[in-house]
Amino acid sequence: MASGRHSIEPGFSSSKTSHEKTISFEPSISKNDIEWQLPPSKSHLIRTLLIASQSDDITVINGIRNSGLDVNSMKNCLMQLGVKIEYCDEYGQVMQSSTNNLEINSLKITGVGSFGFKKPHESLNVGNSGTTLRLIALLCARFDFSITIDGDESIRRRNTDALWNSLLSSGVDVSIKSDEYNLPVELKGPWFADINTKTVNLDVSKSSQPFSAWMLSSPGLPHKIELNLDGEPVSNRHWMLSKEICKTAGANIELDNNVAIMAPWNVKLETNLRIPKDASMASFAMLAASCLGVKVNLIGWPNEIDCLGHEVLQQRSSELGIDWIDDVLEKSNSGRSIEVDLTDCNDIITPLSIIMALGYGGNIIGASHSSFKESNRLLSTSKLLKSFGLISKINEDGLEIQGGQKLSTPDSVVETFGDHRVFMSAILLASKVGGEIDGFGLHNIADELFIERLIESKITLQ
Repeated sequence: MASGRHSIEPGFSSSKTSHEKTISFEPSISKNDIEWQLPPSKSHLIRTLLIASQSDDITVINGIRNSGLDVNSMKNCLMQLGVKIEYCDEYGQVMQSSTNNLEINSLKITGVGSFGFKKPHESLNVGNSGTTLRLIALLCARFDFSITIDGDESIRRRNTDALWNSLLSSGVDVSIKSDEYNLPVELKGPWFADINTKTVNLDVSKSSQPFSAWMLSSPGLPHKIELNLDGEPVSNRHWMLSKEICKTAGANIELDNNVAIMAPWNVKLETNLRIPKDASMASFAMLAASCLGVKVNLIGWPNEIDCLGHEVLQQRSSELGIDWIDDVLEKSNSGRSIEVDLTDCNDIITPLSIIMALGYGGNIIGASHSSFKESNRLLSTSKLLKSFGLISKINEDGLEIQGGQKLSTPDSVVETFGDHRVFMSAILLASKVGGEIDGFGLHNIADELFIERLIESKITLQ
């Protein structure tokens, strides 16, 4: 394994690593409808940014308003590597400057090709974005100069063994600069300097992101390689998205059983691309309807192909006690106990668990890999539920949840463990029964309009 590394088991962040700022709520009842505009899919957008940067042409990426801080992390890393990224307003005009994602309608990317990236003047900071970390690390593995990658305290604790091991086997020097965390890391390529190395082993049992990273950086391969995929793959729709993005841009990535065969290729993209909305964020709209008893007008629900497994929300909504009619969500008086498999969509585990607890209960399975997110979401979700008087049982690969439970007001500050999805779930619960929630600002990672949306519906914040 990489030098200087000390293994960290996934688990809770201590209070010292949580955001210190809190937000307080008084118990409130609002009957106002909520207009719930879904943010753009950061899964689509971050991947598209990486591919567009490797083109020799200019690509305009539309539909990126309210894209969140994770997307900023990828944009900033690419710009440090010499990629020109310009911000455009609603009329397609380049803006002189803007740090507000709510003002930016599209991005204009001037690609540098496969080999035009420059050595940055300082380390790359991926913030809280695990996707950016894994994707940018593979890009940096191609370079013949060293690069240091770092992030916030949450991302430093994330398990990245599969990624580093695959890079080591390709001949990249990987050096972890901390005895306590997984970052910062220094990478020194180029990969496959030994021309005889043409096979790489990759563990895909905990995350699909390293597999996506290999595909999305494959334009810069020096020769054909075989990527041996070890373990039962998870989040399959996400690596399939990466493969489709590459295919659309000109790649021919072959899959033969558990082997991915990749060769160098030239990126050719359409001039204008549009990013679909993030279907996983509809889980919070459903939680608002369930918990607050309000009508939610959902705006931007994507086509099923772009839902990345989160179409399960709409497909199982009636069983979960939600009427979903013409993108209007309301709590219903019927439902049933169900089992939901989150193998391909573990991001929704926290709001889904609460909906089940307040509704008709059931089992969540296929979610063991949620242990490797911003927090160990099996543990953090269970602890969040407990803070609000809700009971759950952690199983080997998911949660068992009793239905018909009632919320109670927390008697202390609710921890959210540096996890934006746990924080957003906690906010909605506190909107109903009151409470003080730590981690204020975490919603900005994925949905900068989240708090504003609640204020507009006259939810009481202090």
